[in-house]
Amino acid sequence: MKIAIFTETYLPQTSAVETQVLLLAQTLIQLGQEVLVVSTDVESDECYLEQHTLFGPAKPTQSIYGQNGKRTKLNLLKDFIDDFDPDVIHLFTFCSVGSLGLKYALSHDLPLITTVQNTHDVNEGFYGKGLRRLWNKKLCQNTYQKALAFSDLVTSPSQKILHKIRPLCKHQQLTVSPLCVDTELFRKRDSQDKDFDSIRRLLGITGKIGVLFVGTLGKDNQVDLLLEYWAKLSKEQNRLHLSIVGTGPELEELKQKANLLGVSSRVTFAGDIPREKIHLCYQVCTAFFSASDSNAMKAAPMEAIVSGLPVILPKESVGAELLVEGVNGFSYESAEEVGTILKNFALLSPEKEAAMKKLVARTLETVTLEEQAKSFLQCYTLTQKHHYKKAADLE
Repeated sequence: MKIAIFTETYLPQTSAVETQVLLLAQTLIQLGQEVLVVSTDVESDECYLEQHTLFGPAKPTQSIYGQNGKRTKLNLLKDFIDDFDPDVIHLFTFCSVGSLGLKYALSHDLPLITTVQNTHDVNEGFYGKGLRRLWNKKLCQNTYQKALAFSDLVTSPSQKILHKIRPLCKHQQLTVSPLCVDTELFRKRDSQDKDFDSIRRLLGITGKIGVLFVGTLGKDNQVDLLLEYWAKLSKEQNRLHLSIVGTGPELEELKQKANLLGVSSRVTFAGDIPREKIHLCYQVCTAFFSASDSNAMKAAPMEAIVSGLPVILPKESVGAELLVEGVNGFSYESAEEVGTILKNFALLSPEKEAAMKKLVARTLETVTLEEQAKSFLQCYTLTQKHHYKKAADLE
């Protein structure tokens, strides 16, 4: 099968969407499928093909993606896509590249599948001020609504998201799809003490109990609220230290907030850490903690669980769907509840912590990249059947 996947940004993978597409594309190719990823490159003014990836020129923007394809230049990508001759079009994002994929599918009467990992980007993923921001947001929302209306199949890793978008999907089929994470990487166990020591220093947790957050430092992840919780919680737990991995538009503002809250000595902003080192962060910490209750399925909580790290998430968050309460994590509604949870983690002996991590990892031990990719292959087959059944009905 020939699958063309459309995503606004692709490499380096810094978001859940980019990581999902990268892992899915690589695994599908290993399974013998043909894949073309269509994306953009802000450093190029020309269209080019590199291995299985087609890039169009982009310009920097104040959006969740940090860039937007130059629409006039993106039209030149159509000849490359024609040469690939896809069987299925798969949309992951809804800005300029998503618009191109949608138009291509409709103009060529191709089966169309759309995956929605969050509803935040479409509604709130545009920063800055002025008419350009409003215009880009309007174009993105227009593509999003049309994609949901015209897709043969709509998928999401979250039942909550599917329930929310169902009114926009009319008679289209909806189904839950996997959230691809690199299970091989996050199950990897490093035994070199020097690696652990350097990561502990980077996270600021040498001699302390590490509580980890990984993600983009933007409005969606509500790290400001995380710091407010931490200011209330950590005064009585001096051994606990919050390590924040990632960067984003609110980094400096969050550092200032940590100072104002008086928790700068109990919080470390570690910045971006190379993808191949992220698994070490999960291994040296004791728990993963997020305050985000947005309608966005994040990769980090699932990466944490696969690594054996229990997660602490708001009860209303989409990620709470991953929880086996009290086994691989805990959901909460108030700072007081989080305080009780973290107090118990602070009391764990090294032996009990090791046993806990084995139990946590066991809850997702059957999840593999191959199985996740095979699930999407079933979705592609279903997309084709639905598309051509509709065509036959019209005849």
